Amino acid sequence: MALDNWGLLRKDGREMQVRRFISWPLTRLLAREILGSFVLGTAIFLMIMLVFQAIRLSEFLVVHQAGLRDVSKISYSLIVSFVPIAVPVAFLFAVLMGISRANSEGEILALQLAGFSPIRIFAPLGLFSLVVAFVSVWMSLYYVPQANRRFELMVGRIDSERVMAALKPGIFNHGFYGLVLLAEQINSSRSLMRRVFIYDNRENTHPLTITAQDGTLQEFADRGIRTLRLRDGTIHIEKPYAGGVQQKINFRIYDINLEFSPAGELWRDFSAPSYTLSQLRKRLSEAGGDLMLVRRLEIELHRRYSLALSVLAFAVLGFAIGCRSHKGVRSGAIVLCLLVALVYWLFYLAATALAATGWILPWLGIWLPNFILIGVGVILFRRNYA
Repeated sequence: MALDNWGLLRKDGREMQVRRFISWPLTRLLAREILGSFVLGTAIFLMIMLVFQAIRLSEFLVVHQAGLRDVSKISYSLIVSFVPIAVPVAFLFAVLMGISRANSEGEILALQLAGFSPIRIFAPLGLFSLVVAFVSVWMSLYYVPQANRRFELMVGRIDSERVMAALKPGIFNHGFYGLVLLAEQINSSRSLMRRVFIYDNRENTHPLTITAQDGTLQEFADRGIRTLRLRDGTIHIEKPYAGGVQQKINFRIYDINLEFSPAGELWRDFSAPSYTLSQLRKRLSEAGGDLMLVRRLEIELHRRYSLALSVLAFAVLGFAIGCRSHKGVRSGAIVLCLLVALVYWLFYLAATALAATGWILPWLGIWLPNFILIGVGVILFRRNYA
């Protein structure tokens, strides 16, 4: 019998007596059947998503003149940020591959003849999907936000290096954040300049002439500013409205703030996907009466749980389709996964937009695609075994 290699039936055809609802031999075998496809599917879908970022990554190499090491770190951060999206789709791919193979070879039918109900056959698969979902929840709440934050900081640093790369040593550089700058030596990789001359005319009433032995372009994420830190120099303050009097100040360290923007508009400020769970809850408690901010943060919080637990919905749908179809599904599993993922994502974007504009509650808008997916899976499941 086709099911003999699973060890669930004796060779004489008699049913194996299983008293527990979840058959652990069946659980191990289903995990073995699905695990390989799940790992392969996750790698495939992550690579597909990374390919769509190829133009952006090449821009870091060509335009920003970033090194291969930095681009590799950015690629890794992007891959980690794609995990909550790729894992549910990869799980659907694995379920379709495993269940459709078992169904095409008559093993699902043999299990039913052996006394296993469809729900009992699905139980090990549901258990496996719970494990994957819990791991995905942990990553979405903690590890993925940290990767997003590293990506933000790295892009900002590369952007800073691009500013330095545009400077030419030994000549006056106009338009450097409103300053006129001259440096004898420039090391763009370290954002370092030697023997610096600056003319700061941003305040017409008190223009400054600054000389320094060296200067470093720095990022201060906590203050949301970019600062040019000068060392060992002199400031000459011109006062044209005070009879041409000049004031000279020697300094050891002098900071020039180069960029100010409203809070939340700088890349250095935390974006919603970059908050860990504790940070997100703290931000929610601090939001107060800002209804738009509260709604946006609630959407982000529910989004992480919803995407991670969508593994359960994809498991139900994949099991129903796999039991209903035969070899055709197995041969086109990737195409079917992408199609289902596209439809799910369109529902997700539409529901998220309704939640963001206040038409529906945030939790309902984020969880609605999962409810629809489970509903479709249950309908197909009942039609299979009606």
